[in-house]
Amino acid sequence: MKKLNILLLLIASAQFYFAQSLQFYTGKRDFLPIEILMEDGSTKIGFAQDFMLPDVATFSYIGKSSEKSANLHRKEVKFKSSKSDTAVQLIPVSDIKSLIYTNEDTQEKFQLDKRIVKEIDNNLELKSEGRVLMLPLMEKGEINLYGYRSMVCKADFGSNNAAGFNGNEDNCQLIYVMIYISKPNETVAIAPVDYSSLSPLDLFNMKKLYKKFYKAYEIVGADCPEFLKKVDEARKNEYFSNKTFKENKKESDIERKAQIKGKKGAEASRINMKYKTELYTNMYKKLLQDYDQSCK
Repeated sequence: MKKLNILLLLIASAQFYFAQSLQFYTGKRDFLPIEILMEDGSTKIGFAQDFMLPDVATFSYIGKSSEKSANLHRKEVKFKSSKSDTAVQLIPVSDIKSLIYTNEDTQEKFQLDKRIVKEIDNNLELKSEGRVLMLPLMEKGEINLYGYRSMVCKADFGSNNAAGFNGNEDNCQLIYVMIYISKPNETVAIAPVDYSSLSPLDLFNMKKLYKKFYKAYEIVGADCPEFLKKVDEARKNEYFSNKTFKENKKESDIERKAQIKGKKGAEASRINMKYKTELYTNMYKKLLQDYDQSCK
């Protein structure tokens, strides 16, 4: 039961991921400003349709693939040079390297990179087979961090969780955050743990899941002996653990409570989201920062 609580605690904390620049998919598929980097080195600038932003609610539950719900497995992109164009071009994902699009409300840039996603099996070996996905880039570095969140949201038309959504993040609850790591110029990304495929038995064997995280970092950072020492040190110190999470949470809560004092509703929710975002994502970022510092 203690191990179950550890995982549930980590997953629950992920509900605050992507705190800023939130732009939900509400069923209206607009053409958004985009720059498409092609595999042949050329670039297309215009507008594209039929994909979600990386911090979008995917309305998924554990046991259902949120990668498909978020349309990360797309085979083509609908593109036109200007919004007024009537002709729509279908660009195969096989010809695309990256999608860089603009949030029209905030003018912020978001990027999706094509990767062959592979997982680590129970023998701590990288699976030979992978799946082609357009992954939302979370943070650039010597090793890139990719990810998205899977949420359920309360429908406008009732009290049940459904895909009808009014765009208010306060009506949503995050189920989990998927994480992938990959070098900037590589074609493969590794998913340490696929939360959507976890079975009840997995929840009672947390140490086995944690081993996959260490292995993922070792594979991606295999070119740097100094970094591998950092990973081994993290493993020996049981870095991925409930203890680490609790220590980080205690430190973060002091500032969070000071910031939230006297605030209510959506404003308080956003402050909570900001601090708990950092609490969750920093667990993954530490080893990435170790690589940046050790292997440049």
